Amino acid sequence: MATATITNVQRFSLHDGGGIRTVAFVKGCPFRCPWCCNPENLSTKPQEVWHKSLCIGCSMRNGGFSGKVCPKSSKQCPTGAKELLGVERSAQDLADECLRDSVFFEESGGGVTLSGGECLMHEEFAEEFLRCCKGHGVHTAIETTLAVPLAHAEDLVSACGLFLVDFKIADGARSMRVTGIDPEVRDKNLGKAMGLGARVVGRMPIIPGFTDSRKNVEQNVAHMVELGITHVDVLPFHQLGEGKYDAAGMDYALKGVRQLSASDVELVLRLCESAGLHARANGG
Repeated sequence: MATATITNVQRFSLHDGGGIRTVAFVKGCPFRCPWCCNPENLSTKPQEVWHKSLCIGCSMRNGGFSGKVCPKSSKQCPTGAKELLGVERSAQDLADECLRDSVFFEESGGGVTLSGGECLMHEEFAEEFLRCCKGHGVHTAIETTLAVPLAHAEDLVSACGLFLVDFKIADGARSMRVTGIDPEVRDKNLGKAMGLGARVVGRMPIIPGFTDSRKNVEQNVAHMVELGITHVDVLPFHQLGEGKYDAAGMDYALKGVRQLSASDVELVLRLCESAGLHARANGG
């Protein structure tokens, strides 16, 4: 049975595929987007993080990791200031947990969503997990760049009710340089998946200095229309991930960058709609 390292199972999400959803986050991503809001999911391995606000300095009076590493493990920490993120789980075990929320899915038209990281780094696990959930009549979705090699696209499409696919930096060379994502790989996978009947929603993160230029937005919009995508979620930049970098002891390239205004978001929505796309902000 396939396994993967899971950091979090988030319940009552409203922006990850429709209705009330339970979202499971898989560790591991081959790409390095400077604005990533889930840095704890970049590595495939479990890792300890330190939440400064919870630390009482019980090991060192100068507090936590201030110049030294606290000798206590996450299990020994009395306040939860040190936390181990990442537990290896089987696809069936994770599905069993998510399926406990089935009553909420039935009432709202929701379901389960697999996210990351890049969950398709673990294609066998993703397909098995989604199939377990779908077998119980639950709607399934994945959030993905779709820019990794796929060994069994047919099996994945048959198990997944909705692909939420990223459109970030439109220019291929710049995308490879900034994020490591090759849009050509994504498009090849998209063409195959859609040819097999996959339902796809484009996702366009709008990041100041990276993806927010009118040219980049228009290129992504035109490309989605060309590919036959009809719906897009516009995802405005936010700073919700900043604290995660601090907790993990990682540098954050977008620290202090302003969030988008309502007018900025409205302009992007209008550009999408003028091209014939059904657009919504924040995925809901």
